[in-house]
Amino acid sequence: MFKETKINWPDYYHPRNAQIHVKNAVPSKVPAERVWACLIKAPCWPTWKNKATSVQLLNGNGLELEKGTVFLWKTKKLQFECTVVEFVPNKKIAWKGKSGSIDMYHAWKLDCQADGCSIITETTQRNGISWLTKFFLPKQINSYHQHWLEELQQQAR
Repeated sequence: MFKETKINWPDYYHPRNAQIHVKNAVPSKVPAERVWACLIKAPCWPTWKNKATSVQLLNGNGLELEKGTVFLWKTKKLQFECTVVEFVPNKKIAWKGKSGSIDMYHAWKLDCQADGCSIITETTQRNGISWLTKFFLPKQINSYHQHWLEELQQQAR
């Protein structure tokens, strides 16, 4: 039996304190090491993730995320400045980010299985207009992240 990796939520970003909380997961036959290799190469996300996104690493080696990396992540509608706050190779990564007055936390877990891994992502948002967008945005984030999981799995094959 494999042990499930736990998300270490900072209290400020914990789902119980957020207006928006979305969790997605997908089982994968791809080993965690291969999924991890694609996930931490953030500047490559736009080439396979979504052409409408862009990622720019502002420090570190410029190629891969690591603990302390600061990066700009532009989605279709928002731009976040993010900092990697948790980094356990082949197991989990998390970053906190800010877009205007919106605070977000995005965590990824790779739980090893006998025939691959489970890929799990959870995100929370609070402040800004989250009090209003909590009524319709979670469905959009859920769809966006599910698509991201599927593309990540495909890229890692």
